[in-house]
Amino acid sequence: MALMENIQNSKVVRAYRQGYLAWLGAHKSAFDFAQEGVNKLMNGRDELVEELVQKGEEVEGLAQGNMEKVRGYVEPRFSDVTARFNEVSEKVTEAGNKVFNREPANDRVEELSAEVAKLTKTVTALSRKVNTAAKPAAAKKPVAKKAAAPKATKKPVAKKAAPAPKKAAAPKTAAPKAAPAAKAEVKADTKSAA
Repeated sequence: MALMENIQNSKVVRAYRQGYLAWLGAHKSAFDFAQEGVNKLMNGRDELVEELVQKGEEVEGLAQGNMEKVRGYVEPRFSDVTARFNEVSEKVTEAGNKVFNREPANDRVEELSAEVAKLTKTVTALSRKVNTAAKPAAAKKPVAKKAAAPKATKKPVAKKAAPAPKKAAAPKTAAPKAAPAAKAEVKADTKSAA
């Protein structure tokens, strides 16, 4: 037993015990503090709620006042910006319609297409006249008959002769002469068509 008493009286055990008791005391103090707050809350609950409601009303009043100030500041500027945006939007739309609107261009395209069709008819008619004028002249062209060549007899082969000179081109017939007259007719028809 003397050994147990020595251990219990030792400095280490006493320091440990004091730490343990301090820990228990801290928990007791925290509990008492919390209990006191709960009691105040329970007793002053109605007062606390009324106090919180008053503070909430103050904050709400400040917020509404600030919202009115902000709205008074923002709304005129927003309406100005909206009006400016609408104005710019209309200008852009007008410019886009001018650039991308094809209605006037379609009228011009149809006009030009009609003119091209008219010119095509004129050219076709003139081409027929030229072709009809050229056909009779070609029909009257005399056909050259080939003369029968005498049968060649065997001759001894000697040195090859130089190649024969090329024949001159056949003279042109009356068909080309009809073309200038047709050209004159074409010029007269195009002037009357214009």
